Amino acid sequence: RRPLGASSSGMEEVLRAADSESLLRELARRGLDVDSEATRPRSSHVVGALRPKDAASDARASALDAALEAVGVAGGGARLAEGPPLKAYNAFVRPRDPSRAGTQTVENAAHQIAFLQRHELTRRRDHFRNTDAAARARDAAGLEPHDIVVVLDNLRSAENVGSIARSADCARCREIITCGFTPNPVSTAKVAKTAFGAETAVPFRHFDNTLDALRHLRDQGDCTVWALETVDHSTNYTAAPLPDRGRGAVAVLLGNEVSGVNADLLDAVDAVVQIPTYGSKNSMNVACCASIVLFDILRRWQIH
Repeated sequence: RRPLGASSSGMEEVLRAADSESLLRELARRGLDVDSEATRPRSSHVVGALRPKDAASDARASALDAALEAVGVAGGGARLAEGPPLKAYNAFVRPRDPSRAGTQTVENAAHQIAFLQRHELTRRRDHFRNTDAAARARDAAGLEPHDIVVVLDNLRSAENVGSIARSADCARCREIITCGFTPNPVSTAKVAKTAFGAETAVPFRHFDNTLDALRHLRDQGDCTVWALETVDHSTNYTAAPLPDRGRGAVAVLLGNEVSGVNADLLDAVDAVVQIPTYGSKNSMNVACCASIVLFDILRRWQIH
């Protein structure tokens, strides 16, 4: 896909073909040309990707590792938690502008990273402590989870994961399985922003590979797997095959916000289900979809 403003003699036609007349009118109103400097992306860097090393990156890494050891971070950069500590480390070693790499001393960077490391590890310990407390509270109240598992295939938004967690808690789902690069409550604090505490109320597990997660669910016992995806052979979610209540679990597989469920996984599920739409869009936000499908499963199981 060509970014807006990339040089192309046919750019205007491409935009029109994508039903972007309103965008073209807005560009014209502002006096901008689709090939002008103002509409070109300022950077080719992909968010989340490591910046390339420069000539001094290895030397900066060695100095920073030694400084981290000196302030009590054993193992240097290799032992940092993912998230803020590792991001700060990589920002120092692989700066956006190498010519300004000396504006922060290695000692200052080490103290900052050490603080972020302690904060992140504390956050994770608190998460597991709260998760255990929530599980004990459920057991004490005699609240057995419903046999529903939510499987998230390479979602990119932590906020969507948090919202799904809140719905899964309301539906008292058994667990949430995050796969691939899907954010989870351990990997980022952002999940908690929309989960509002549900990230500790519903057990989470993570698999690097979604297919491995589905195989694991099969190996655990009777489990009907649905993939929520819009394809030619999709079944309406209200009519998809569902085990009787208490006779087996159902796993709901939800895919990436842009590309959906990986096509290779569709052969590994029992049913591909969809939510019918009646407007100009053929799909809804993934968190909205999760809520609709989870609570319809409870409806069909006559859980009121």
